[in-house]
Amino acid sequence: MTRISSTTDGAVRMRIVESALLLFSRDGIDNVSVRDLTAHADVNLSAVNYHFGSKEGLAKVVFEELSKRVNHRRLDDLDALLRKATEERRSPRLEDVVESFIRPYVGTDDFDEGLLLARLILQHRASPTDLTSQLMRKHFDPMAKKYIAALAAACPDVPEVEFFWRYTFMTGAVVMAMTDRQKKNRLVKLSGGAVDASNTDAFRTALMRFLCGGLRAEFVPLGS
Repeated sequence: MTRISSTTDGAVRMRIVESALLLFSRDGIDNVSVRDLTAHADVNLSAVNYHFGSKEGLAKVVFEELSKRVNHRRLDDLDALLRKATEERRSPRLEDVVESFIRPYVGTDDFDEGLLLARLILQHRASPTDLTSQLMRKHFDPMAKKYIAALAAACPDVPEVEFFWRYTFMTGAVVMAMTDRQKKNRLVKLSGGAVDASNTDAFRTALMRFLCGGLRAEFVPLGS
């Protein structure tokens, strides 16, 4: 995280956001106190309330900042692989499209941010507010439409409209799977240690296999 040394209000505000991103990602929102945040950002104890109204207000700003960062990187990756497919006069590969989507969650460099984003999305799903709904429309809906189109292009034998469903199921699977990747995760208990969700390589491989299998599955109308 970039530390900002200026003492202007804007710089102090961003320094608090950067500290919150780091601490929330590493320790979880509920385990970080306002005192922890202000000490890490090297600002006055009252700075969080002054700039954000409350710790909850700060968490919402963090959600927006993280959403912008993650989806910008994600769309850059998607645009690059679509350009390459066009240059090579072929359809995009499904594995490439899915990999670009899940990379913010399972990339080795971004695990903490991916986990925090998954938790914030899950919290929005459980208890949406006007603000979080606005953030989803602003930062996630345009990205979702581009991915739906890319998935449909990668699987031309499946009706394009079906990918509105399959994209939704994909995102649900990714977010839910990400929220239990601590050392003592449930999969370790269920499997007697044979499967461990905290193993990033194994997690990524299994997730890719599951998602690609479902996304390219033959479309069979019910009752046929």
